[in-house]
Amino acid sequence: MRLIIKPAFKRDTDRVANHTLLKALTEKIEQIERANTKENITGLKLLRGYSTQYRIYVKGPHYSYRIGAVIRGNTIWLVRFLPRKFIYRRFP
Repeated sequence: MRLIIKPAFKRDTDRVANHTLLKALTEKIEQIERANTKENITGLKLLRGYSTQYRIYVKGPHYSYRIGAVIRGNTIWLVRFLPRKFIYRRFP
C-alpha cells in the first residue's frame, strides 16, 4: 500500500520516549507498507459512523496505543498516534 505520514502523526511519535513502543510502531508501519490490501493489516478496524477512517492498535505489556488512519483505495494516511484513552477525542 502507498503510505503517507501526516505532520500530526510525526509530532505524536516524536513525543514518545518508550523504545519498546517505538519498535512496535516501526514493525506495524513496515507491516502496513508490505500489505497488498487493508485485509492484510492486523489490528485494523473501521470506526463506527465513518467510511474511510480506521484505527490500528499497537499494544504491548505496559501500553495501548492506536494509530488513526484514513484509507482510500490503495493509499493509507497515518494521521494520529495516541494512547487509547485519547485517540477518540482527537481523531477523526
